[in-house]
Amino acid sequence: MPSPYERAGLVEINAMVARIAPAILVLLANGVPRTKPAIVAALAGRHDKQDVVHTLIRLAVTGQVSEAGGRYVLAASEP
Repeated sequence: MPSPYERAGLVEINAMVARIAPAILVLLANGVPRTKPAIVAALAGRHDKQDVVHTLIRLAVTGQVSEAGGRYVLAASEP
């Protein structure tokens, strides 16, 4: 089933990210590095797989999470 955001504009995509990002950030808040499939699996049933992946990419690009060795963590905050 395709994501409802597949042909969406910027406003719709930003709304999707705003809706899903908090769940990803809470999941990573304990400091345990997680793979993309683990994050998707943890949020399955609440959010579409592709929407989670796209939101994770957005969080990485904006520096809110970082990825190393295929695992994601919250980005280190600067003092």
